[in-house]
Amino acid sequence: MAAEQIVAQELKSLRFETGLKQNYWMRNKRGSTAEVDFVILFDGKIIPVEVKSGHNSHLKSIHQFMNDTNHDIAIRIWSGNYSVDKVKTLNGKEFRLINLPLYLISALPHILPRL
Repeated sequence: MAAEQIVAQELKSLRFETGLKQNYWMRNKRGSTAEVDFVILFDGKIIPVEVKSGHNSHLKSIHQFMNDTNHDIAIRIWSGNYSVDKVKTLNGKEFRLINLPLYLISALPHILPRL
């Protein structure tokens, strides 16, 4: 919970607008629920952001989100190292997963345009 709060504050600090709420994504399909912690808008695309406090590699919700979108960028904020990995969903969609350490959240506006 603390990691999600830190990420929420950092993401909010990257925006110049005040009073806007953080957005997230939730899928309610019979027999299957999924939730992505945050979504951000970049270059007209809705980018999923998942917060993982450990080295947990399970990203089922991001995979479901990416299956339903028309772009190839997702973000995991975690305690691990920075990397950009090519990932494939079970449905075969390839996307780039930005693995971003907590201390690099403020660099997102510089990282995203370079992809």
